[in-house]
Amino acid sequence: MAGIFTVASREFSDMVRSKRFLVLIVIFTSVMIIPMVQIYVQVIRSGATPYPDIPGTSMPRRFLGTMGYMLAGTFAAFAPIISVGLGCDAISGEREKGTLKIIMAQPIYRDTVINGKFVAATSAVSLAILITSLGIVGVSTILLGVTPTVEETLRIGLYFAFSILFTMTFYGLAAFISTIIKKTSLSVILSIGMWAVFAFVIPMLASMIAMAIAYGGDWNNYMATFETIYSLSPSYHFSKIGEHLLGTYSYGPPSEFQETSVTSSLMYAGPNILVLAIVTTLFFIASYITFTRQEIR
Repeated sequence: MAGIFTVASREFSDMVRSKRFLVLIVIFTSVMIIPMVQIYVQVIRSGATPYPDIPGTSMPRRFLGTMGYMLAGTFAAFAPIISVGLGCDAISGEREKGTLKIIMAQPIYRDTVINGKFVAATSAVSLAILITSLGIVGVSTILLGVTPTVEETLRIGLYFAFSILFTMTFYGLAAFISTIIKKTSLSVILSIGMWAVFAFVIPMLASMIAMAIAYGGDWNNYMATFETIYSLSPSYHFSKIGEHLLGTYSYGPPSEFQETSVTSSLMYAGPNILVLAIVTTLFFIASYITFTRQEIR
């Protein structure tokens, strides 16, 4: 166990000190800020008035929860950039630089190396999401003049916690590709390609196929077909988690939200959380088995 944390500490230090990590955070934060500003402008133009139970508030009650739900789609599409950027050369990069051979020459087990890399990646991804989420929520609170309620804070906190699991799913995929592909350049291309497939291609195909099958305006048939196909992507399950945690809390009169507690929302999102956990674990196991059986030259 001590060896794993030694490797993880070295890997984490290398990750967070790299220019790549900083660039990834800047890109992701910029992508998230743009729709946030658009939402802010729309609400300002709508002439939102203070709520009587929150004196001095210039935005609707539960606005941060609503904004979080509206940003969920953007988050689901671009959060994997961080994990893909960190995982695309997890093994292939070490192999090309020759450092992997040096590491394996030390009195250290292979499973310690791969386990340490996943622990380091989890820590780095958590740090990146923490920085981004605190920045977005902090700026929103200052600009909008809204103090988050306890339930808003809990729901948004849980949402960002599960976003770590979601991004680690893509790190597991990128790390697995990096393990089986020897060339870093090819590993990067394949990792980005898989991210694009899951984030954009599958939803578009699902929509096109659903429209063809549900020709004539059968909305229920359309949604059933769309969700069945889209469920092949981790992004679908993450979006459902956001829908259960934030979506049901964001619209309608307050009386409706009292019927859906945080515990109930978590229960509804349970199957989607389980799917992400299983997929992430499977990618980790696949990377683990492949790496421990490879011949290092």
